Amino acid sequence: MRLGFYLLYYGVGKFLFSIVFRLIFRTRIIGRERVPREGGLLVVCNHISLLDPPLLGVVMPRPVDFMTMTELFRKPWLARLLRIVGCFPVDRSRIDHGAAREAIRRLRAGRCVVIFPEGGIRLTEQSVLGGEPVFKPGAGSIALLGRASILPVIVRDTRKPYLGRNWLRHETVGITFGCPFCLWNPAGLRTEDRRRRSRELLREELLKTVELN
Repeated sequence: MRLGFYLLYYGVGKFLFSIVFRLIFRTRIIGRERVPREGGLLVVCNHISLLDPPLLGVVMPRPVDFMTMTELFRKPWLARLLRIVGCFPVDRSRIDHGAAREAIRRLRAGRCVVIFPEGGIRLTEQSVLGGEPVFKPGAGSIALLGRASILPVIVRDTRKPYLGRNWLRHETVGITFGCPFCLWNPAGLRTEDRRRRSRELLREELLKTVELN
């Protein structure tokens, strides 16, 4: 799709969801000034509701592409809509090398790609907000091979819109942008050691972002 059409459809979607997140609900945004405006950027975010991607799309100061679960691409009309706004599928049941290559390609082209490293909606103690997150592999390798910086992001209370009564209460949803960082690995590390080191740093930075206010 040509860039002009992509930006048009993306802009329309962003406007429609901004009505929800900025007029019907209050949106508490922390640290947006920390978002790099240029260059390849891998956004890693916790995931607590289906409204997390629209919220990110609304408050990010630059267009974002989402790595999206392949189940949503099974309906042709929805698959077309998702691709129009920059989403691409990932199979969460396995290591999806095709999705990783696509993310790397986009990062090298200077785009912003969003990944939910928890691999789906997580609300238990094994989530970022629960304090003991468990991540799917790959985010660190994608950032390294894509030559991109990483931006940790935390969303909160995005399940509130699930309840109709909250639409009348002007409830608050929140999003916190952490500090961007880059991964590096000392020479001579084994592959598994590099992966473990990347996961640990990613976990550390996301947990730090939970504490920002």
